[in-house]
Amino acid sequence: MRLEADADLLAFLYTAGRILFFSLPRLHQNVLKVPATYDIQEIQSSRLTEQQARYFASYDEKLAAMNYWPTCTYKVANYGHNLMRNYVNPAETSRCVVMIVELTANENGKQFATNTCLMSFHTWFTDDTILTTRNMKLKSVLDLPPYQFVQECPRINNPEEMKRKHDARVSKMGCPVSPPSRAADIFKLLHADHERFSSYQLSQGCYKLLPDGSTYALTNKVFWRGIRDFLNPFAHHLPTEFIPAAIVAAFLPIIAALKLAPAVAAAAHSIGFSPAASANATMLVCYIIAGTLIGYTLERHTFVWTFLLTYLPLRILLGASWGLLPGSVIAELFAHYAAREKTERRAVLIPHASAKGDAAKARSASA
Repeated sequence: MRLEADADLLAFLYTAGRILFFSLPRLHQNVLKVPATYDIQEIQSSRLTEQQARYFASYDEKLAAMNYWPTCTYKVANYGHNLMRNYVNPAETSRCVVMIVELTANENGKQFATNTCLMSFHTWFTDDTILTTRNMKLKSVLDLPPYQFVQECPRINNPEEMKRKHDARVSKMGCPVSPPSRAADIFKLLHADHERFSSYQLSQGCYKLLPDGSTYALTNKVFWRGIRDFLNPFAHHLPTEFIPAAIVAAFLPIIAALKLAPAVAAAAHSIGFSPAASANATMLVCYIIAGTLIGYTLERHTFVWTFLLTYLPLRILLGASWGLLPGSVIAELFAHYAAREKTERRAVLIPHASAKGDAAKARSASA
């Protein structure tokens, strides 16, 4: 079994180069512009689809056990498709927001939707500071204002656990203010917070006001952060289940190269099949399994992780990649489609048949 040219490394360098040198124009074209004023629209429960209502119902039940009750469901009509529900406990000074974040993407002319959910608790204080505790998986590319304190809890999905963490931080801060409970007051608060947040991003050079005076565009400063984070495998929070999957994905090609492929090649030779073709087929299957595991557990940013896990261990132990077979490239393709398939099945806001739009990276619309 002969190790030859390094097709995987060439493919990785080529793709990374395209990301570095050609991403900016696409980002400027595809990323949503930020409205200077939100068009917040309340959504009555009767207007939710069955799938949307069922999605929120699971959170309604968990939060009801904590005496948190939904006060309104709404969307920012001029800024993406995100759907939010606000919860208030009359005896508490924090409000809870559950947001379904759904984006559409266009890949080779075929459109699909991806979905995730963000849960957060918010407390305002008399000195106009805000504490937010949330389980956002992605790292924000915008600047954090000095008046806002954020606790990131990407692995917490239980409202009670998140509330305990939030309360522990609240007790060390100032005097909290009771949150609004009426939809009109909540929307007024959202408008004020968005205006303050946008003004800060504008002062930091993250936003620029467009000539129409009603929208902001993200600047290159923000886009370069996004590109940097995309190429940095440790920039975002990794799910706990990714660790065992990563171990399996890293060792599969090694085991295949050292044990499985030679055994299959020998067996193929004894029955008259091509040993080389049989060995390559074995390696291919292992790369496909490794990539699928990575994509299914990680769901996003699979490009660098797939290369690191399926290429570097084999290179370090055997001194080369698997010749002309671009195993890591194949693994990345399956990682990408496994991640897309998993996230697309969770889509609840946009019907697949009518989903439109290019990939857009939207900031959380919740306060």
